[in-house]
Amino acid sequence: MLAVAMLLLSTVQAGADTGPLAAANALLDAWREADVAKAERVLHRDFREMTMHAKGEGWSITPVTRERLLGAMAGVKPGEWDDTLLDPVVHVDGTIAVVWSRYRFRTPYTEAGVFHDDAHCGIATFQLYFDEGRWQVVQFADTHADCTAPR
Repeated sequence: MLAVAMLLLSTVQAGADTGPLAAANALLDAWREADVAKAERVLHRDFREMTMHAKGEGWSITPVTRERLLGAMAGVKPGEWDDTLLDPVVHVDGTIAVVWSRYRFRTPYTEAGVFHDDAHCGIATFQLYFDEGRWQVVQFADTHADCTAPR
């Protein structure tokens, strides 16, 4: 019985390196490293992003294409985008998966010799398909809010 449990645990752990959460983290690593080629490998060819920004008392929704995201990434330096998932939850059913998590997105920079550590927080969801032998992010949706604002 213990051997079966250990085998199942090792299978789950091994899958964590190549599963949907690993794909989502690969995208975040690409952002952190400003590595457009790495992002291209994990983004599905039909990827799109929907971003919801807090605006006054309401929300503003902005769609972002794959090309626009990759173009924006090309203009950042390593470390300028630092997105961290906080307690992600993963749901998988065959070739489709969802990663849901609270997150903190930092944009640290130095201006006139002064270090700034701006951030926003919210909820991020990654929708993924297992296609062409790997998990690919087909859609990303998130909310942007002030990290200090009440939820």
